[in-house]
Amino acid sequence: MVEASPTPVRSNGNAVATTRCILWDFGDTLCDETFIWNSGPEWMDVYRTLDSGLGASWNLGQMDTQRFAAELSQRMTLTADAIVAHMIERCQHVEFFARTYEFFKSHAVPQAIVTVNPDLFTNVIEPAYRLGQSCEAIVTSWQEQTVDKAALCKVAIERLGLSCSNRQALLIDNKRSNIEAWTRREGAGYVYTTDEQFGRDIAKGIDSLSNAARD
Repeated sequence: MVEASPTPVRSNGNAVATTRCILWDFGDTLCDETFIWNSGPEWMDVYRTLDSGLGASWNLGQMDTQRFAAELSQRMTLTADAIVAHMIERCQHVEFFARTYEFFKSHAVPQAIVTVNPDLFTNVIEPAYRLGQSCEAIVTSWQEQTVDKAALCKVAIERLGLSCSNRQALLIDNKRSNIEAWTRREGAGYVYTTDEQFGRDIAKGIDSLSNAARD
């Protein structure tokens, strides 16, 4: 079992503060985010365009999964119902990163998931893996209607109800741009790279994660 206790961390080189909560990205941080899309070339073509067009609208809650599938059916060889069925089935095969997911489930400190994801995440993935049992809040882009990770982090802190400062909230995310956006708001951050590296870093304590982000 990976264990770590709340320990002092620094944000933007400022005074030491105690980590009071962890804010977790989901895809490519807790798990491989291609679990839906890696089932074939046609699906990977969709994955590569998720940050724009239909994918962006889906992630922002401007369309639900059924409508997203209906739009996709115009460019794929599957019907809308077949697309939805495929996505739901693939959600049963999420590949979590072992060390990282173990630490997440250990619930060392209060924590939240902050993720850019559509309604499929809330309706299928969240209950399938009982994510709410390991964190106090789950904040999604489709519900908040923004893909601004720093804004999602602020919502998460409010829902955690800890009255903590940004520098006491550690964002763990594989995208450096998201970490930089959060540290510009004086938040603490860790750029996630691999499960192995995370295992080495967390073994040194939670404070080492924030330190690693500046290396």
